[in-house]
Order: sequence, then structure tokens, then C-alpha cells
Amino acid sequence: MDKKSGALLTAVLAAACALLIFPAQAAHGAENGLRYSLSILIPSLYPFMVLSVFVVKSGLSERLGRVLEKLTQALFRLPGNAAASVIMSIIGGYPSGARSAAALYESGAITQKQAERMMCFCVNAGPSFVITAVGIGFLKSAQAGNILFVSQLVSFFAMGILSGIFCRHSAEPAQRKKIQPPCGTVHAFISSAADAAYSTLMMCCFVILFAALMNLLRIIPAPHSLSILCSTLLEVTGGCADLAASGTPLWVFAFAVGWGGVCVHLQVFSCLGSIRINRARFVLCRAAQGSISAAVCSVLCTFFPQSAEAFSSFSGETQAALSGSVLSAAALAVLCVAFLFCIPHERIEIDKR
Repeated sequence: MDKKSGALLTAVLAAACALLIFPAQAAHGAENGLRYSLSILIPSLYPFMVLSVFVVKSGLSERLGRVLEKLTQALFRLPGNAAASVIMSIIGGYPSGARSAAALYESGAITQKQAERMMCFCVNAGPSFVITAVGIGFLKSAQAGNILFVSQLVSFFAMGILSGIFCRHSAEPAQRKKIQPPCGTVHAFISSAADAAYSTLMMCCFVILFAALMNLLRIIPAPHSLSILCSTLLEVTGGCADLAASGTPLWVFAFAVGWGGVCVHLQVFSCLGSIRINRARFVLCRAAQGSISAAVCSVLCTFFPQSAEAFSSFSGETQAALSGSVLSAAALAVLCVAFLFCIPHERIEIDKR
């Protein structure tokens, strides 16, 4: 047995022993993860996951791409039909951009290299999580949430532009050959809802698993700072809660949100479908995006020092519904209007076979 297999076997045995010795703690952690999934994850992410796939399957991304073709190519060196996925990655939450990019790849609209490059920057927390859950919920400050979201936007565009600059543009075809035409509106909506349901279920499973794991890790006697570091690196929600309780500077939250956590990374991997990505490069890009976000946040805090006051520790349940912020509600309204415009004028006939 090689060292890698031996280390993996040791970790599995240690986890099994921990579950047998501390079943109550593991169950309590899983319960917290389930509560978070039902109260925050599903309400805030599932609608955006549906829309992320729908804009591709309905052909709306191609229509939007005709308008944003030049801008998307100039900024990110991506075809215009990737613009919808880029927008969804900003407003829809961590896995939405990944799932939308996967749908683009499966439809033949982008190449393997373009899809892999999109994963370098199209992984972001949505405004409902950053502003409402982290800002208002954990930090008791809407301004802090706004600064975190602006920091994430700057790091997003920085990573997207850098990925376009360093790509071998001449080696990539502009677009793959179309594999399948866009579906009808009704069929696209039904298929998108089913696709998003599966992806959301996968995300909830990872959240519950990591919540149980984090509760077991807290049993181990370790320095408080090391415990917070592990929590931040593994799972972003629990990490932000621990950071808030310890009065950590705002730029650390910016890094945590940009990094996303191993739990989010696995959620993204589960949404990629047939896209093959270099995971080491993906992790490096997440660390780079978190670092840029932290640097931008540190600069913003010098102009808005009142947002860097000592934050109160979080107690109580965080509600991150889509209506929690004006930005997220407006984004949903715009997508609904776009949905109405993409409905064909001719009558829709449903095959009754």
C-alpha cells in the first residue's frame, strides 16, 4: 500500500472511530447542517440554480450573448453566450456559475478550455449570503456586507481578466460545434428545475457532512486560532460564524468568502458534469481570489472605518431569503423579465405521446 492510500485509510478509520465514540456530537452537527440547508441554502440558491440552467437550455444565453459579445470577449476572452453564466456566477451563489458553465459545455457552446477557465473566477457567493447572512446576520452591519460584496466583485473581475490575459487564445476555437439545439421554453423550464433539484440535493449533502465533521473537530483540544482557521478553510458559513464570534478584522471575512471553503469546492465539482478541470489550479485560483478580495477589503476599510468596528457575536438563526437585499431581489426581477421575453410568440404545442 502506497503512502497516499495509507493516509486515506487512516483518515477514514479515524472518522469512523470518531462517529462511534461521539455519535451525539456528530448527529448535532448534521442537524445544524440540515437546518442551514432548509433555512438558507435551498431558499437562496435553488431558484438561481434553475435560472442558471434555464438561460442555457432555452437559448436565452445565446440571445444575450449577441448583445454582450464584444464586452465578454474584451474582458474575459470568452464567447458572448458565456455572458449569462458570468452574470449568474455573480448574483446566484457559489455553484450557480459552475452549473451554468457546465450546461454551456454540454450544449456545445464553449470549449473544454473555456469552461475550465471560467472555473478560475465564476465561483462567487451571492449577495443574499454576503450582505444578508454575513453582513447583517453575523456582523450586524449592512455596510460591512456591502464592503465584502464589492471586494468580491473586484476580485472576480480581476481574476476573470487575468485568466483571459494568460490564456492561449490562439489555441482555442471560438466555439464548439453545436451538439443540440435549444429546447422549447416549457421543456427547458421543466428540465432546468429537475437538473437544479439534483444539484441542490448534492450541495445539501456536502453541507450536512461538513457540519457533522466540524462538530467532531471541535472536540479535539487545540488552540482557538487553529480551530477557527480549520473552520474557515473547510466550510464558509461556520467559518464566518466563528470569525464573527472572535472579533476578527473584516478583511479576513473577505478572504473566507473569496476562498469559499473545501465544502463549496466539492459542491462545485459535483456540478461540473463532464467538464474536466485541473483541481490544483482551481484551488490555487480560489486562494488567489480570496487574497485579492482581502486586499481590496482592507483598502475599503480605510475609507469606511466605521465598518471595521468590533462586531457582535452571532446568535440566532440567519435568514438569507432572496428578498433579504435589494440587489438580489432586483437581479431576480431582471431574470424573470428576461424569461418573459424569451417566450416564443407562436403557440406552444406539447406532444401528448
